Amino acid sequence: MQNIDRTSAEPYYLQLARIIEGQIKTGKYRVGDRVPGETELCRSFDLARSTVRETLRALEQQRLIRIVPRRGAFVADPAENRWKLQVTQGFLETGAHSPDRSIETSVLRAEFEVLPDFAADALGLPKGENGFAIERVRHIDGKAAMHSTNYLPADVGAILIGKPVLQGNASLNHTLAEAGFSIYAARREVAAIGAPPDTAKHLGLARGAPVLFVQSTSRSDVGRVFDFYRSFVRSDVVTISVDAEAPAEITHGASEAE
Repeated sequence: MQNIDRTSAEPYYLQLARIIEGQIKTGKYRVGDRVPGETELCRSFDLARSTVRETLRALEQQRLIRIVPRRGAFVADPAENRWKLQVTQGFLETGAHSPDRSIETSVLRAEFEVLPDFAADALGLPKGENGFAIERVRHIDGKAAMHSTNYLPADVGAILIGKPVLQGNASLNHTLAEAGFSIYAARREVAAIGAPPDTAKHLGLARGAPVLFVQSTSRSDVGRVFDFYRSFVRSDVVTISVDAEAPAEITHGASEAE
């Protein structure tokens, strides 16, 4: 086992982080394995608890480990908590989350209301039109990850009344699909912005802290926009995944040239 070099100018917490990172990369600890806890690390390396906590925080920021409250620190899978925006699915349906993750949804409000102008425009409805809004906060392993609001036409929103999705116990996409509103196409835009005051509060951030802002419009097979949402995402908790590939005609042409 490597030791802390107490004559080095490198901070102890970074030395320990490098040691644990090396153990992960060499396979001593594999994806899903629990790494030694604070008490064990303090004893093994003769370090203060505050130093060890700084080490674990640094490793978590590098996405090498994930810290689960009251359970400990575990080696992270690079694919975990990845929201793939190209698919016609929502955050909870992408299959990117490990089965042992605890994902919870808190519904802040779900009601009929006069749609904000930006939502009416996105849905192709007249300004001042009534619609339905559902505002939610998603937590992963106890950490606030996303604050989002979906806006729907009134007739689509009526489908949700009495359904488990309004208690945070079901997928909005699945609920709509079961009622005949499956996503045939979607347009999603991503920008980095400062968290608005209400979002900062819900996500446990300082006002103006950087978040990823995602807007999406979902269309049915007949071209109707039936869902528009705005989501604010903590990128230190959730990774936004965007893949790129060449169009089919380009790859086909390349194979013919060979």
